[in-house]
Amino acid sequence: MLRMTPAVEDRFRFSLAQLGPGLLMAGAAIGVSHLVQSTRAGATYGWGALLFILLANLMKYPFYEYGHRYAAASGRNLIQAYRQQGKRVFVPFLVISVVSAIGSFAVDAFVAAMLLQYLWFPQVSATVLAIAVLLFCWGLIAVGRYRLFEQITKWCVILLSIATISAVIMAILTVVAPALSGGLSSSSTLEVGGEEAVKIVSTTMPERNSVFSWSALPFIVAFMGWMPGGLELSVWQSLWVQADSEDSGVRTPMKEASVDFNFGYALTVVLACLFLALGTLTLPEQGLASEPAEFAGQLIGMYTNTIGDWAEPVIGLCTIAAIFSTTFTVVDAFPRTLEAGLHELWPQTKEIAFPIKQAIALTLIALSGLLLTIFTAGFEPLIDTITIIAFVAAPFYAWLNMRSIETLDEADQPESWLKKLAVVGLIYLSGFSLTFIGLQLIG
Repeated sequence: MLRMTPAVEDRFRFSLAQLGPGLLMAGAAIGVSHLVQSTRAGATYGWGALLFILLANLMKYPFYEYGHRYAAASGRNLIQAYRQQGKRVFVPFLVISVVSAIGSFAVDAFVAAMLLQYLWFPQVSATVLAIAVLLFCWGLIAVGRYRLFEQITKWCVILLSIATISAVIMAILTVVAPALSGGLSSSSTLEVGGEEAVKIVSTTMPERNSVFSWSALPFIVAFMGWMPGGLELSVWQSLWVQADSEDSGVRTPMKEASVDFNFGYALTVVLACLFLALGTLTLPEQGLASEPAEFAGQLIGMYTNTIGDWAEPVIGLCTIAAIFSTTFTVVDAFPRTLEAGLHELWPQTKEIAFPIKQAIALTLIALSGLLLTIFTAGFEPLIDTITIIAFVAAPFYAWLNMRSIETLDEADQPESWLKKLAVVGLIYLSGFSLTFIGLQLIG
């Protein structure tokens, strides 16, 4: 049996050790944007939506990259960089963060609640379960048990990734191959979502709606809003890199920070494409169901109808772990961001013994619970509303990140191609946002 030499083994362990903040970012991104939005895009618009996955990830890449770059080069975080640009931009940043936090808490927890309701608690309201999920996440973070859950979740995300790859391969063999060979009739179907779900996937692969139409724009904007996440993730990335450096006592070298970031980013892109493929191959043309339990059944059914019913408990646990990972991240990151913002705005608050971060978290949980209670239009409109807000705010974050990165020393500046891509990305994000706002204003 081959064995690694001590030097190679140490180098391998060192490499794994560097995959910290990048994996945290991947864990934060692999949630609603992948499990819900990517599958909805595939179900409604088919393979054409793949273009917007790739474009969103490409155009946002420089601004996420700037987050880890700024922290690795300066030892500071982007919140501090934003504050240096003056209150006229810092206060709007905090306001947007509060709005995004309430929406993110509500959406992520509600998706987790729908899965819990489908698998184990069918008699409990999804709203009640969502609030319970948020309180559970807050409780574990407050008592310091987050790290243990994080390690378990990482393995569940790995299992979910393997299961997703397997499901896509099986779906291709089950749906695409027979359709291309003409071996199955147009009435042949797969069932998704259990006994109560309709038969939804034709092996003749019916045509989907065109993603290149004005009517598709609201969904495309919502889709790209959290693909792979809101641009506030760049702020979290800078906080995580800074915290990682402080914990180790050594500033993270730029090269290592880049490897970590790019690994996590590539993982989110690949999984987004795989979830879109699953949605295209296994979900009905009308998209995900409007009822929470039926939606969760469709989500689990994407796997069980290609892998086998035996996989339902495993897939259920892995899917819940993935969305819980996202929920844990936002419950930790948004209060951390707002606390740091308050400290920058009013430095005297650093001396207060009162647990500001915990108070912020509980306030956001209460407000997100209120949002879930009064928002009765359905979970899809809720998701679209929050993700549209994220996309419309994206040019503001992009502009702030570009201004922040200019303050670094010449040796730490991004390569020329990355700066040019940032300019193109800012134009792209701004153009879509302004077009969407214009169409909304004229009805």
